[in-house]
Amino acid sequence: MEKKMKIAIFIDWYLPGTKAGGPVRSVFSLVTLLKKYFDFYIITTNRDLGGGKHYKEITPDELFLKDGVHFYYFDTQNLKTYNFIKLIHEIHPDVIYLNSFWSFNFSINLIRLNNSKQITAPIVLAPRGMLGKGAMGLKSFKKNLFVFLARSLKWYSNITFHATQTQEKNDILSKFKSASIVIAPNVNAGSARENASVKEVNVLKLFYLSRIAKVKNLNFALEILREIPLEHQIEYEIFGNLEDVNYWNECKEIIKNLPGNIQVKYQGEIKFDEVQDKLTHYNCLFLPTLNENYGHSIVESLLCGCPVIISDQTPWNDLEKEGAGFAIALTQKQKFVDAIIHYAKLDQQQFNIESEQAINYINKKIDINGIIAQYKTLFNDRIKN
Repeated sequence: MEKKMKIAIFIDWYLPGTKAGGPVRSVFSLVTLLKKYFDFYIITTNRDLGGGKHYKEITPDELFLKDGVHFYYFDTQNLKTYNFIKLIHEIHPDVIYLNSFWSFNFSINLIRLNNSKQITAPIVLAPRGMLGKGAMGLKSFKKNLFVFLARSLKWYSNITFHATQTQEKNDILSKFKSASIVIAPNVNAGSARENASVKEVNVLKLFYLSRIAKVKNLNFALEILREIPLEHQIEYEIFGNLEDVNYWNECKEIIKNLPGNIQVKYQGEIKFDEVQDKLTHYNCLFLPTLNENYGHSIVESLLCGCPVIISDQTPWNDLEKEGAGFAIALTQKQKFVDAIIHYAKLDQQQFNIESEQAINYINKKIDINGIIAQYKTLFNDRIKN
């Protein structure tokens, strides 16, 4: 049997933690679909985003094999440079795959070690949308200063960037104009499910599925709901990690003052393996995000027959022509209101048609075999070079 190439994946947080959202699902889907072709090593921490208790079921600081994948969970007190160097030399990976631009331990420090030749495996860096306009707009001074210094010192000249679509490639080039970039679409290992929700005329069950943080723009969504005419009864259930408590407190103040036809509830987090089962009982996703590199919640919603109402700051901007939802500029608030009214007015039969269109849309978009081939090329070419 031909020996598999080793891919060391570095990510700050991973399963059983779920609070980090999309990157966790991206890595899970990538490994699920490609582990028959590559020998994956996932290197992460033994706590979820936001700290808290360590994972009781996992022994930290040792390599172990589970379901055909190697894992190493750092205890956070052992996130020392020499421990990273020791582990990389022990694994001896053919490729190092980073899943953050801003993480010091799991990205920036590894880039530094690569530049100083203390690690020599080729590096692929997936920024995960962190160089997008919306994301860069938050704490912009510090971020732009770092990019300026990194560009001046050519810290990223020896790596390959992984962009998931053309817009992300352009975002990277706007910061590093001579960057080596390979495009391979993001992956989601989910499958289509029939929507089981009830749809009454002038009643709409919306949901939000994402981290509660400024970049996801929940406060904007709540302000839009304030403008929905009284004859439409809207339920908006919020699922996600309370990443930014101060921001959530601002959102709660808006919720307190919403009119009586708008009911908003925070429902906590959904377990990783229960997301799709839960979503099939809702009508639509409402997520007017400031920036989305991929949007696993968007993909999973469509797979569950839920049309989506989102901003145009995602890769899914051809929804409307396919009848799968609306992607709207954030400056066009009335269009968000109109989109919600459109779905509120539908009866069960009309909704079922649009639900099926959502599933058809995403099934056409996701070519799993083609995506697997692109990732095989991405990693194999880095190894050859």
